[in-house]
Formats: sequence, structure tokens, C-alpha cells
Amino acid sequence: MRLGHIIYTVHDLDSAVKEWTDKGFRVEYGRAKKPINALIYFSDGAYVELMERSGMSSFARRSMRLIGKGKFMDRFDYWESCPEGWSCLAIEKDPGGLEKEIAYLRSVGIDGEYMKDLKRTDTHGRELRYKCFFTHDYTMPFLMSYFETDPKPAGFVHPNGAVRVKKVVYLTSEKNAKVLNELVDDDSLQVVAGSTSKIISVEFEYNS
Repeated sequence: MRLGHIIYTVHDLDSAVKEWTDKGFRVEYGRAKKPINALIYFSDGAYVELMERSGMSSFARRSMRLIGKGKFMDRFDYWESCPEGWSCLAIEKDPGGLEKEIAYLRSVGIDGEYMKDLKRTDTHGRELRYKCFFTHDYTMPFLMSYFETDPKPAGFVHPNGAVRVKKVVYLTSEKNAKVLNELVDDDSLQVVAGSTSKIISVEFEYNS
């Protein structure tokens, strides 16, 4: 697997889109009506997601807890309440199933919820289908299959010269670090073992 995308939590999506646009990035909303996120794509490698809300209402989260999905909802509650800034990672593979990777995670005691038919229609009218495995431990990056339709622009350079996410340094528990290093083969992600979990830094590569 590889680094898929990095989530940057924001409290006002429109303001965040303007801020990142002013920094010289091309930003597009995730959907045309009532967007909850926006994306900063690169032609190659990981992309950035600006996320204002989890996409699941408080009523839906409470209802899921009532049917025994509390551990699943911990991640969504975290997304709703965490401070602004880098908050989460997703690791991905090519389009298809995640069964092999999920079996490995479960074999080392990491369970979660497998969602096999996720989709959204972006602002270009493309239907983006994908699968996710949300680990119950929300300090562990979630797994995602890449979109069946590729939304990344070909040969694109952002107005500020950015061409890709060069490196992400992620601090996490010793167990999670070991698991991630087993799953991920991507030089742009550096996993460091420690006593807490957080994204330490995100570095972009620019045209010289």
C-alpha cells in the first residue's frame, strides 16, 4: 500500500479553501452542493483533503452507537471535535478489494468496519467509487481503495509550483508503527514510533 491522502481539519471550509488558494494551491470542493470537504490533488502521489465535518450527523452517530457501533463512531466523533490542523492519514491501494490487508490487520488484533460501496459525485460530474476500512483505533490510519475513476489532473503543477507531497512524518504507537511499516511501501511516508499519535510534518515538493 501507499500513502493515499492527508486530512487537514478546518472549522470553516470556505475560509480554508480561500486560504489554501491564496497559498498558490488549486483547490476544488468535494461536491457541488453543501460540501463538507475540499481536495488538493497532485498528478502523482498523495493528495490533501480539507475536511470541515465527518459527513455523519450527530443523530446518525448516536444511532450507530445504539446498535453497537460505538468503536466505529469514535473516529467520526474525533473528526467532528478535533482542532484545526493535520489530523489523519489514509493509506491506499489500487482499485479493488481490501480483504487481504484487512485479514492481516485482524490477525494482529486491529479490527474495524469495512465499507464496500462508498461513492460521491465530484464537481466535474464524475462518480468516484471506492472502499474503506475504518480501524476502530482512530489513531491508526484508515485503509482505502483508490477511486475507480481517477480524479487527479495529468501533468499538473500548482500555481505556486507544488508538484507533489514529498514527505509526511507520522508519529504513532510502537504497535501501529510496526503494522504500518509492514503494510506501506512508500518513501513519502515516514513512520516514527512513540507514546502518542500525530502528524509531525507535511512537506511539499516544488518545481525548482
